[in-house]
Amino acid sequence: VLANPPWDRIKLQEKEFFAARDPNVANALNAAARKKLIDELPTTNPALFESFQAAKRRAETASQFVHDSGRFTLSNVGDVNLYSIIAETNLHIRNEKGRAGFIVPSGICTDDSNKQLFSAMVNAHQLSSFLSFENEERLFPDVHHSFKFALITIGQAEVADFSFFNRQVASLADVRRHFSLSADDFKLI
Repeated sequence: VLANPPWDRIKLQEKEFFAARDPNVANALNAAARKKLIDELPTTNPALFESFQAAKRRAETASQFVHDSGRFTLSNVGDVNLYSIIAETNLHIRNEKGRAGFIVPSGICTDDSNKQLFSAMVNAHQLSSFLSFENEERLFPDVHHSFKFALITIGQAEVADFSFFNRQVASLADVRRHFSLSADDFKLI
């Protein structure tokens, strides 16, 4: 399995929704001012209001499915991020001798909402590598320069290869930038 899942939360982000549809709403001074403009939409722009309501319903329904379906037991915490549920899916769908590689925000290893998922990868000896990058040299031009992301490989592994603060793919060739940890090492930490 090879994936670059979306890095978005399921929860509808009002600013992003209205950015191309109604910049006045998107650029409102604060959340209260944005809410007031949205509340006026049934009168000022009924079609946009209906579109917003439909998008909101889709996001709420998807979130409810993730939380209540029993399908995502490791990644259904808080405002669920799509990359977390796809990472969990990768963990479950690959053949026991297979591997999955994907690009996700480094928060999959550090965010509290992902601790069950990341722990499951480590404790089941499924984390093969975690190669973390800073986007300072714009590997992803449309992503903020300080954003951190990781190349993760999961598959049967007694120890995982780690590398952090890489800025170019060529950095991965430097063996001094790598270290290994086992599940037992994590338990000690």
